[in-house]
Amino acid sequence: MDWRAESSMRGKGRAAMRCFRVVSLTVLCIALAGSAGADVSFELQSAFGGFGIGRESFDRPVDVVQDRDENVYVVDQGNNRVQVLDRRGNFVREWGGRGFSPGAFDHPVAIIADKDTGNLFVVDKQNHRIQKFDTKGKLLLTIGRLGSSKGDLNAPMDVALDKKGSIYVADTGNNRIQKFDPSGKFVAEWGRFARRGMGAELVNPVSVAYSEEGYGYIYVLNSPECRVLKYELDGTLAAEWPMHKKGEGALCGPSRIRIEPRKYTVYIADTENDRVTLFDRNGEHLGDLKEGKVRFRKPGGVSISDLFGEEVVVADTGNNLIQKFRRSR
Repeated sequence: MDWRAESSMRGKGRAAMRCFRVVSLTVLCIALAGSAGADVSFELQSAFGGFGIGRESFDRPVDVVQDRDENVYVVDQGNNRVQVLDRRGNFVREWGGRGFSPGAFDHPVAIIADKDTGNLFVVDKQNHRIQKFDTKGKLLLTIGRLGSSKGDLNAPMDVALDKKGSIYVADTGNNRIQKFDPSGKFVAEWGRFARRGMGAELVNPVSVAYSEEGYGYIYVLNSPECRVLKYELDGTLAAEWPMHKKGEGALCGPSRIRIEPRKYTVYIADTENDRVTLFDRNGEHLGDLKEGKVRFRKPGGVSISDLFGEEVVVADTGNNLIQKFRRSR
């Protein structure tokens, strides 16, 4: 059976390219922009899940992260829980449940892991807070409450950590990015009221990610403009580019941005366009990943790990699946 990914090549002499390969283990090829002879390919490693309320099933898995033991932590939004599965998709543990008490969730939307400690940060959107857990599900810290003052949150959509442990929150309802120290104390904000030299005012920032390149950057996905905004850690705008090609549908929805930690490749789960789209750190489009075991349906989350090669885990929300890939070149 053929599975395919497509990439458009830009510039003189760069023709459109499609890659096809028939093997027992699915291989998806993505042409690498900038060189007509180069390409990037991904191998499908596994796919697991399906709709349900029990173990090893999901109801709208909207985000995912993988730890150093290849366990995957899934934000199972419809079931208001974090479900942990091993690399084969076998149940390990879960925590949460619908509610507003500590450790419970109401419409959780995103998850990240501290690569040093393994602790998890979960964005609890409708409770207007970020909850920090250890890998067993023990609550360690809560940040935020409903409001618009410094340190308050309004329907946050995403969270990121820098290498010093500072916490960056896409405070979507307040149209800003907030920065907290590792203890959860407010440090700074930007985007709500644009300051001269600091870039444009933000409107519905839906996702945020940290990159270690240089002195560090914060990437923000801004909706409804569908632009990637690249900031220095103090909120100074360094670069920006459109997420979509001219003429494409400009719906961003709850799309997710994440950065590969070695080459700083930018991955975006482009939810409304049923794909994961890739850019280099300068905004050059590299290609689109559209399918694995099945074609993606509104993928809500993507996680990239370099511990076992470049591994990409996609929360394929509309299919209630987790699909895992490895970059082969």
